[in-house]
Amino acid sequence: MNDANRHLSEQEILNITKNAMHKTFGDFGLDETYNGRNKGGLGGFVEENIFKYSANSDDNPDFIDAGIELKVTPVKKNLDGSISSKERLVLNMINFKNEAVATFKTSSFYHKNKRILIWFYLYAMGIHPSNFEITDYYLLEFENSLQYRVIERDWNIIHNKIVKGKAHEISESDTEFLAACTKGANSKVLVEQYNSDIKAKPRAYSFKSFFMTYIYRNMIHNLSPYSPLVSEDEWMKNPLEEIYKEKLNIYHGMTQEQLCRKFHVSSRAKQINFMLAQKMLGISGKSKATTEMEIAGIIFRTITIDKNGRPTEAMPFKSFEFEELINTPWDESSIREDFVDLKLMLFVFKEIDGVISFDRIVFWNAPNSVVDGVIKDMHEKCADLVRNGQAFYFDSKGKIKDKFPKENRNSNKVCHVRPHARVGEDHYVLPTPDLETGITSYTKQSFWFNKDFVEKMLKEIGE
Repeated sequence: MNDANRHLSEQEILNITKNAMHKTFGDFGLDETYNGRNKGGLGGFVEENIFKYSANSDDNPDFIDAGIELKVTPVKKNLDGSISSKERLVLNMINFKNEAVATFKTSSFYHKNKRILIWFYLYAMGIHPSNFEITDYYLLEFENSLQYRVIERDWNIIHNKIVKGKAHEISESDTEFLAACTKGANSKVLVEQYNSDIKAKPRAYSFKSFFMTYIYRNMIHNLSPYSPLVSEDEWMKNPLEEIYKEKLNIYHGMTQEQLCRKFHVSSRAKQINFMLAQKMLGISGKSKATTEMEIAGIIFRTITIDKNGRPTEAMPFKSFEFEELINTPWDESSIREDFVDLKLMLFVFKEIDGVISFDRIVFWNAPNSVVDGVIKDMHEKCADLVRNGQAFYFDSKGKIKDKFPKENRNSNKVCHVRPHARVGEDHYVLPTPDLETGITSYTKQSFWFNKDFVEKMLKEIGE
């Protein structure tokens, strides 16, 4: 292997990149022996078989003279035909002790990643990686971008926890674009940290999947189906949560009736609170995000509470595919990633004496202890039921029911599983046919936060 190719010029690197577009990994020699666990994955394959240098993990960018780091990452096609990032983009490992004494511009993150050449390929479940097509590339130079301030602010949030000896408390949902994701052979691996005797999980810098989707859709393809509520300049100066709270506070105390008149929404609308929240955000139709919400990975939910602060319903999340449930390890699953990255913006409506009013918005991040605790346990329990063909049964009336934990007979006090389908025929395939019922598909299911947990969440957040 000729590592002299780590000294290629920028133009030489881009020429090789352009030549690879719209070809498959198989075109470059990837064959059926590749199992996805090979050293370095597809990124390592690109380094060694296309750029012809040894895969490495040193402190320098992959292309030393050009100052360019190479990354290879998947995108996926969604049911609505849109394309989004499949996963976060993992960058370099964090040495807690070294990073604690660094500044942003002397940090390992800045040194290695200030110029990143990103190759995108189209992933499809059930297709061997040799058939994945390399579709696009982008040279991200964040120092010269409008996103620079947010990335720097994110780095400082991570850095502050490291300096205070709280690396074990880092959460990926603390930040907006840049995160510190867990990285290790298994969840039991721990390393020493700065200014504390408590060991922490090893972590790596990463760009969130939402930010990667933004790069793909907006920066490469100039697709922006969302409406902004704040200007980019305003966002770069202040944290998004603060801006949203200030802008939406003008609706505090307004009743449903007043809001319906203001926004010309029918008071008999089925999802009235959802539609009112959309109007407050300046979006409509099926849109669920403004531009900045999409980039930062913020999702909104509406919740109605009674005069005692108790929610009137549980809170649903995205449906999951049974195939991924049993075939993808928890640490690599999109289910875990959704919860780890979760930044909820809750529109809280309060009902008193039959009158519903908008109360406030609150933000909430899922603690690692919850994600890798009770939610993981729930995931493993459901996976075992499906994997063993024991997830379903006939009830006394001969109807097919599932054995997934429910809110009223669930012991973990946080979440449960139940259908989240628009119609009863909205199914996902079962990889293992059920032993008792013989079914090979079942209604889409989702994780739901219990009402008690949502109530606790709101009380912990406060006003």
